[in-house]
Amino acid sequence: MSDAFAYVQSQISNFSMEEKLLLLAYIANNVKETNIVDVKNKSFKRQAGIAKDPEFYMAPDFDEPLDDFAEYM
Repeated sequence: MSDAFAYVQSQISNFSMEEKLLLLAYIANNVKETNIVDVKNKSFKRQAGIAKDPEFYMAPDFDEPLDDFAEYM
C-alpha cells in the first residue's frame, strides 16, 4: 500500500459516519468510468477539459515563483 493511500485511509478513519456517507456519495456522483485508473497499464485515461469543472479550484497565485526556489532563479 502506498504512503499516500495509507495517509488518506487514516484520515477517512477519523470521519464521522455522516462524513463517510457524504464522501461516498460525492465519489459515486463524480467519478466517471473514463477517469478510472487502467489497472493493466497503470495510467489514467486522459480526458480533454477535465480541469474545466466549476468545482476545480486553483489558487490565484499558482504561477507565482516560490520563495524556496529563489536562489535558483
